[in-house]
Amino acid sequence: MTVLHTGAPPSRLVTAHKSAGLSRTGGRSRIGWWTMLSLRRRYREEILAYSFLWPALLILVALLIYPLVDVIRLSFHDSNLQRETWVGFGNYAALLQDPLFWRSFGQTVIFTLFSVVFHLAIGLALALLLNMQINDSFRAIARGLLIVPWLLAPTVAGMIWVLMLAPFGVFNGLLVSVGVIDANASVSWLGDPSTALGSVTAMNVWRAFPFFMVMLLAGLQAVPKQLYEAAEIDGASLPRQFWHITLPQLRGVITTIVLLDSIWSFRAFDPVFVMTGGGPAHASEVLASAIYFDGFQKLRFGYASAEAVVMFVVLFTVSAIYVRRTMSNVN
Repeated sequence: MTVLHTGAPPSRLVTAHKSAGLSRTGGRSRIGWWTMLSLRRRYREEILAYSFLWPALLILVALLIYPLVDVIRLSFHDSNLQRETWVGFGNYAALLQDPLFWRSFGQTVIFTLFSVVFHLAIGLALALLLNMQINDSFRAIARGLLIVPWLLAPTVAGMIWVLMLAPFGVFNGLLVSVGVIDANASVSWLGDPSTALGSVTAMNVWRAFPFFMVMLLAGLQAVPKQLYEAAEIDGASLPRQFWHITLPQLRGVITTIVLLDSIWSFRAFDPVFVMTGGGPAHASEVLASAIYFDGFQKLRFGYASAEAVVMFVVLFTVSAIYVRRTMSNVN
């Protein structure tokens, strides 16, 4: 057995060992104390930051959460301006049996589908044209002119198209000048049940396609030029470059704007209300206008609330898909 000789008495060795242990314990306690102080300071700062959000949260609750909860509550009542009677799921059962509701729902789907498809087709075509090797000044002027419809309010755009589609408006005048219709005849585009919804859809397409054009043009300008150069070296034609390079690179942008436009078009109210009021004979009525007429003209607030809840469920589903898609792109 080996014994180490330090030259110090045993009592001093014990004292030194105790002092070292105390110093280590004191060090650990000081580290723990500073950790607690830093955590407390950080929590205090977070509480202070959240306290500044209270005004915005109160406004959010007052303008969004409370109306949503109240509409859901009202959908279970038979309500007018004088009374409220609990009916449970009676309003929803009436919706399922109401052919007018299914007609307006179907016309909403048709309006949304055609709007989104033509927005994408026109926006992509114009974005490809503006992305070509052309003069920068001409591109800027063309982009500025094409974006004008998007700057108009929906009500203003609707009134412009009402004047254009009037029996003696600009559109019928153009058709007469090219010989499509007789000079003594006039087409009531907004008064004919077979053309009313198509006319409203055409106005919505004209007003909102610049959004697609701008977003897709930005996406095209972010595509690396080296991909097209490599494809040209390999002998790929322009259609193959578009199909195998352009579309895959724009997939994220297209998914995002299609989901957003689906939400905006599905809840569209201004174009229908301004141009046709849902007529003639409910031929152009969509779900948003049906909610308005049932609630504020027929005073069937419970039934209109049930319609609004159905619209909310559809839009919430699409919004959840959009948020999930956005978060997956971020991750």
